[in-house]
Amino acid sequence: MNELVTIGIPTYSRLDYLKESVSSALAQTYSNIEVVITQNPHPDSSVTEAIAAWCREMANQNAKVRYHLNPRNLGQSANFNAAADAARGEYLMLIGDDDRLLPDCVEARLRVAQSKPQVVFSNYYLIGPGGERLPEATDALTRRRRRDRLPPGELANPEMWAWQRSVVLEAALIQTSAFQRLRFREDHDCPDTEFFILLARGGGRFVFTPEYVSEVRLHIRSSNTAGLRTHQLVGYLLPIQVSAEVEPYKRELLNLLTPHAISLCMLDGDVELARRILDSPYYPGSERRRLRGIVQRSCASLPEPLGRSVYQVIHRAKNPQRLRRNSS
Repeated sequence: MNELVTIGIPTYSRLDYLKESVSSALAQTYSNIEVVITQNPHPDSSVTEAIAAWCREMANQNAKVRYHLNPRNLGQSANFNAAADAARGEYLMLIGDDDRLLPDCVEARLRVAQSKPQVVFSNYYLIGPGGERLPEATDALTRRRRRDRLPPGELANPEMWAWQRSVVLEAALIQTSAFQRLRFREDHDCPDTEFFILLARGGGRFVFTPEYVSEVRLHIRSSNTAGLRTHQLVGYLLPIQVSAEVEPYKRELLNLLTPHAISLCMLDGDVELARRILDSPYYPGSERRRLRGIVQRSCASLPEPLGRSVYQVIHRAKNPQRLRRNSS
């Protein structure tokens, strides 16, 4: 067990958290690692320069650290791809610059990767802005993603669990060649759901171990708190044909995502996708009868750009604070 493992950490604007993330990567009990930091430049040049100076200093001090400043802001998903593209290791871990790895994370994953699966994934803790663990939220998320029901070992039907979003990027050791072949789709900010589904559908082997190996931070500056833009994801998931065994989990996920996705479509002016989602069997029947569903269907049926304008007026009236946050 001496494979090189790359820990990729894309960053943008959170130097305080980045320092913790890099420190946790360098503190691994498994020594044959490299830490690759890829930075998207910030509109405020002082933010970019502060992060770049610290990263260069770390790279000069520690041969395990490599740093790359992207020529422009590639977006979140493309920045993850940039870290993976730079990877030299046989296996890859990708974590947010606000997340942390526990010391034995890599070593424990590698012990069960000797059969060369494409993914080894585990549980993770949720932590607050100051790094404090959130046990109730952690337990609730573990149950919601059904990892409490997952048997340890290689999964017989990994696609079924991928549709349930049981696999999480920040607690997954991924075969680098598999990631580089498939990559993240770069036009939305929640690409890992589709990535793991497609990897499983392509015959990827997934192994689960129940240990908690990393810490994912919840805070006001996280993309999850700001709100993920899921409408492109829904558009890519809708046409995927699945087996009868997997179909209930596809339906469950899309029933959850489609109402919000339609709102994002209407606000962005992608009325064609909104109509496609509304006409699909995955838009929940209960939502169709609610006021939001009636508004969505009525506005989507109007000619463009009238439908979008009407929806924006209604949305602004109902959500003035949210609209201002999303436009800032």
